[in-house]
Amino acid sequence: MTTNDIAHLDEGDTVPSGASFAATTDSSKAIDTLMSHAKAMDIAYSLAEGMCKTALVPSIYRGKPADGTAAILYGAELGLNPIQSLQQIFVVHGAPAIYARTMVALLKVKGYHIWTEESTDESVTVCGQAPSGITESSTWTMDRARKAGYVPEVDERTGKFKTNDKGNLIGNEKYLKDPQAMLYAKAASEVCRKIAPDVLLGIAHTREDLELDPPEEATLQRSAPKQRGVAGARAALGIASKQGEKADTPQASEPPTAEKTPPAATPADLKRLDAALTDAGILDQEERRTFLSARVGHELRAARELTRDEVASIIRFVKEGEPAEAGEPA
Repeated sequence: MTTNDIAHLDEGDTVPSGASFAATTDSSKAIDTLMSHAKAMDIAYSLAEGMCKTALVPSIYRGKPADGTAAILYGAELGLNPIQSLQQIFVVHGAPAIYARTMVALLKVKGYHIWTEESTDESVTVCGQAPSGITESSTWTMDRARKAGYVPEVDERTGKFKTNDKGNLIGNEKYLKDPQAMLYAKAASEVCRKIAPDVLLGIAHTREDLELDPPEEATLQRSAPKQRGVAGARAALGIASKQGEKADTPQASEPPTAEKTPPAATPADLKRLDAALTDAGILDQEERRTFLSARVGHELRAARELTRDEVASIIRFVKEGEPAEAGEPA
C-alpha cells in the first residue's frame, strides 16, 4: 500500500546543517593538505639525505638533511628546484632568506620588470614594475648606508676602524671594497618586497642582510637535541611524527654530583677551529661570532670564551654535521 506520509526521523537519524557540513568539508580538505605536505616532506627528505652529503651544498646544510628538507620544501613554494633551494635559501635571525639576485630572478620569471636606473660607487637606484602596472623604486646611497651603520668609519683618535663595546667592527668592509654590489642588494630587495610580497611569501631578509645588517641583540637559548631521519625533518618543520615512528631522542643522563668548571680552549684548539671554519667558508668575523654563539647556546664575544668540549663539538659539527660526544678532545 502506498502512502504520501513522510516517515518520521528517529532521534539518531540527524541531517547535518549547512554550517556543520561545510565545517566537515573544510576539515577534510585541511587533513588532505597536511597529508600531501607530509608526503612531499618524505620525498624532499630522501633528496636532501643524499645531497647534503656532497660539497655542492653550502656548509650550513652539509650533514643536516632535516634542515635541507625544510629548505627544499620552502624553495618549492617559491618555484626553486631542490639544488637551487639548497644553494639559495639561508636562515637569517631565525627566518628564511634568499639572495637579492634570486629575488629579482624569481620576479622576472613571473613577468615583473626589474632594472637598474643608476649605479655608481655613491648611489644605486633600482626600479620595478609589476604585471598590473604598479611601479616602485628604491635608492640606496653611501650616505644612507652610513646613517644605517653599515659602512665602517675611522676613529680619528686611533686611526683605526671604530668598534663596538665588544670589540667587533661597526659596519662591513665590503661597503668599502665593492660599494655598488652592496648598495644594489639593498635597493633591489627593497623594490622586490614592495611590488611582490605575495610571490616572496613574506621573506623579510636577503642573504646579504646576514653580512650587511648589524647583529640583533637577542638571548640565544640552547636548543633541544635534534632528531635524525624523517622524524628530524618533521620536528624541524613542526609536524608531529607518524604514529609508531620512533623519535631518535637521546636518553636523559643523571645530573652530575659536583659542578666542575670545564677546561678552556687552548691556542691549539682555537687554531684547529679557525681552520675548520675557514674550510667551511665561514670567513666573516661577525658571521663566525653569530654561528658560534648559536652552536653553544649563549652569546659569545670571542672564540677564546669557548671550552675545549665546545670547540670539539663545533669542529665535529662543521666537518661531519654531528656534535662530538661530551668530553671528546678536539
